[in-house]
Amino acid sequence: MNSLIACLPSDVTAEAVRDQLLARGISADLRDGRIVVSHEESIAWVEPDLQGELAREYEPDELALIGGLIGKWNGFGIDYRTIEAADVVVAVMCERWPCVVDDDDEFIGWGANYLERRRSFKG
Repeated sequence: MNSLIACLPSDVTAEAVRDQLLARGISADLRDGRIVVSHEESIAWVEPDLQGELAREYEPDELALIGGLIGKWNGFGIDYRTIEAADVVVAVMCERWPCVVDDDDEFIGWGANYLERRRSFKG
């Protein structure tokens, strides 16, 4: 299982994310506090970090970077089977809210920049 983190403004809820996915025609169901997303025969799970555990995982410079981009934020862990399922979730998030992505590899920055990097790697 692979994962990444999407950081959204602190007032964004799992219900709002689910509703945005549904509005874009993406299959999304809220189950036990996390969103199950089905996309092109793959699946992703989006879970809000209600306990603030993700912020404790970051180094001070990473926290400063994220906070400097979007202010007070809430992390959403995105676990996925294929990266395309995660990318569609990030793309939908970016349409509505300021979104910072941590791909758990080498990138922390705007979601749109993350998606552009992904497109350039594909092609």
